[in-house]
Amino acid sequence: MPPTGETARCSQRTHPATLGRPGPASTLPAPAIRPRGHTIRRVRPTTILALVIALAAPAAAQAALPYIAVDPGHGGGDTGATGILPPGTQTGLTPRTDAQGRTLLLEKDINLDIAIRLDGWLRGQGARTLMTRTQDLAGGDRPYTTEGADLRARTDIANEAKVDLFVSVHNNALGTTTSGTETFHYYYSSAASRLLAQDVQTQMVAALGLPDRGVKTAGFYVLRNTRMPAILVEGGFLTNPTEALLLADPNVRQRIAEAIGRGIATFSARSVTAPPRLPPTIGPWRTRPASVPAGYRLVRTGVGNPVGKGGWLAVVAGFSNPDGGRTLPATIGPWRTRPSSVPTGYRLVKTGRGNAVGKGGWLAVLSGAQVPAARR
Repeated sequence: MPPTGETARCSQRTHPATLGRPGPASTLPAPAIRPRGHTIRRVRPTTILALVIALAAPAAAQAALPYIAVDPGHGGGDTGATGILPPGTQTGLTPRTDAQGRTLLLEKDINLDIAIRLDGWLRGQGARTLMTRTQDLAGGDRPYTTEGADLRARTDIANEAKVDLFVSVHNNALGTTTSGTETFHYYYSSAASRLLAQDVQTQMVAALGLPDRGVKTAGFYVLRNTRMPAILVEGGFLTNPTEALLLADPNVRQRIAEAIGRGIATFSARSVTAPPRLPPTIGPWRTRPASVPAGYRLVRTGVGNPVGKGGWLAVVAGFSNPDGGRTLPATIGPWRTRPSSVPTGYRLVKTGRGNAVGKGGWLAVLSGAQVPAARR
């Protein structure tokens, strides 16, 4: 569902002049354990895998990489999308089956595996990294409770650590024939986020050879509540049997991880001016507020605007749409009853109750587009 635009806290701190600085490797710190004499501590398999990948990565031959938050989407009680595999398919992941005994491929498992591989590749190139989860748990390696708590933990971790970039790793769901790779940034993202999304999308398409669904805008929580350039990557569609089988291959997951890493490295080499360390938007408000925090300016939005929805919105001062506002949001709505009209360039669709965006109501989608699975 398009974002409602929560009021966010603001910071007056500014970021260094450019993105990309060297530093020692780091990951999400584990909770402190009080020693009780001589104990034997178990090493997590995920930690071992990350170390192996880091050691195997080639030496850095590019600009110093920035401090990067790697966010494996979903986890714990939130499985994300589900793919069905041929019986006996070996994935290198935790075996999963349903009540009918079918072999399953869960998005939360794939995302974590790719993220660990990406983390290892980046650290092998000398980057500092932080993972928002390292186990089959919610953000911050905490037990899963609610989606809101999970997502808040992820963005809080990245914001408090003052990372330079936020990269959320996902895979997609829609129809059995829907195919391709896409990368998202926030509707009101900085130029840095747009460039990062484009660089990663280019590398992903080259590595996987799947249809290029392009760089798109969205209002996903982790994109609108992070205070640094942020993107969300969708590698392939688990609901497409061919792509599910592709994602089941550890070698393909390694290709995805390295492609994302190369995209980050390409972006880093640009020495892009860093945006202010602020949430990209605050609001919306139905009536014009008397003032907004320093670093923002007020804009009046149209009814069809997926964030402002006809009210007032505070955007980071200096924000400008690169195409003068011609880019249209992927969806508008939903509505419980059929609206009398929709803006030019859209068509109405009736959605099923299981649709994560429409939820049984009416949704306006771009003319010629399929109904997207905007689940984040």
